[in-house]
Amino acid sequence: MSRYAVLIAARMGSSRFPGKTLSEINGKPMLEILVDRLKYSKNIGKIIVATTESEVDDAIEKWCALKNHLCYRGSKDDVLQRLLDAANYFKLNTIVEVLGDNPFIHSDLVDDTINLFSRSEYDYVATITNEYGILRPELKRFPIGIRVQVFSMATLRRCAKLAKQKQYREHATSFIIENKNIFKMGFIEANNQFNSCNRPELTFAVNLRKNFELINNLYNECIKINPNFSIQDLISVYDSNPDWHWMMGNE
Repeated sequence: MSRYAVLIAARMGSSRFPGKTLSEINGKPMLEILVDRLKYSKNIGKIIVATTESEVDDAIEKWCALKNHLCYRGSKDDVLQRLLDAANYFKLNTIVEVLGDNPFIHSDLVDDTINLFSRSEYDYVATITNEYGILRPELKRFPIGIRVQVFSMATLRRCAKLAKQKQYREHATSFIIENKNIFKMGFIEANNQFNSCNRPELTFAVNLRKNFELINNLYNECIKINPNFSIQDLISVYDSNPDWHWMMGNE
């Protein structure tokens, strides 16, 4: 199997938690933790950070240069166009997309998502979380923040051409999800070896400072188990520390 490029959509200008992308966890920027975890994938080659042209994101470009990571800067609000422009710039045929505020994505999920995409004729494959509100409720879902998406360049181009409304430009793949008559989709459920990960009520994305405090606590405990700790490890540590549970959520 050929190796794939991953695009990390990341920015510093979050209204609810400015600067979160490079906020440090155990001495490492959150973005670095995500990159390090992606490197465990058997199928990932290039890792590209797709950030914005805003001045505040100069810091991300400087960090990428310091760490010798590829970086592309594009539209601040039109994330769909930013991903398309980055994919065109680096001449990608297939895109693996993850979000910079999802530091706990695991390499096994990355590889399973890529493997399903590569052996099928799907236009789009992803792990299922509650971010996909329109999907059948019986599907078993991972926590929010454990999302990996894989799609072809042709799919991205078609999406960018058809998706006109603002919400589709800001949430780059939402048009795909809402148009199963146009795009052929496959999903990785939280079942079989991931059965214990069927916890859709949990959120491991970083949107608020309290989320970040939770992520910091979890990371510091989980790396004692394994530097490449699993989602199962993550959930087990979370469940074992009920005094941290107030930090979860978006309010």
